[in-house]
Amino acid sequence: MAHSTRKHQLAQLGQPGMMKLLLGFDWVDISSWPAFVKLLNRPTDPASLGMLRIFYGLLMFMDILQERGLSLADVKWGNLDECRFPLFSFLKPLALEWMFMIYLSLWISSLFIMLGLWYRGSCLVYCVCYWYLFLLDKTSWNNHSYLYGLLAILLLVTDAHRFWSLDGCRNKAIQNSHVPLWNYTLLRAQV
Repeated sequence: MAHSTRKHQLAQLGQPGMMKLLLGFDWVDISSWPAFVKLLNRPTDPASLGMLRIFYGLLMFMDILQERGLSLADVKWGNLDECRFPLFSFLKPLALEWMFMIYLSLWISSLFIMLGLWYRGSCLVYCVCYWYLFLLDKTSWNNHSYLYGLLAILLLVTDAHRFWSLDGCRNKAIQNSHVPLWNYTLLRAQV
């Protein structure tokens, strides 16, 4: 009884409850569908999302050369006897010159993601190229490769280009403007 009285006193004083302190929201925020939608659309600082975009783009820019196989593309895609994913056996590698173009598109789009330049288009190009290469060769992928691909899809639908981005320099309306909380919630639910 004393515990509920103390909780009631804190609520009357305007002190946040334990849930509010730990999670950033209270039961009232998820008590109904309109309250939940309002919570997910709450304006949030874009800095962490922008830094995730920058570091993800930088890591993928470096990763494409070695881990994704650009440095060995002529050897890797010159051999037609490769192990493919069973459900995607209809996917075939393109001619070697076109495979280099896919890698170049992947590399440039990762740089553009890092810089926040033509962000949505860059994410889309990156996702398509990444998953195409991923599904072509089953033998060379690790578990974290799935995470890289999923993060690319999640970044595609977020507003990570609102902080320290060239898109923000081109469009002052989005520069350092708040992002809805669902951007962070989506990424937290995945990771």
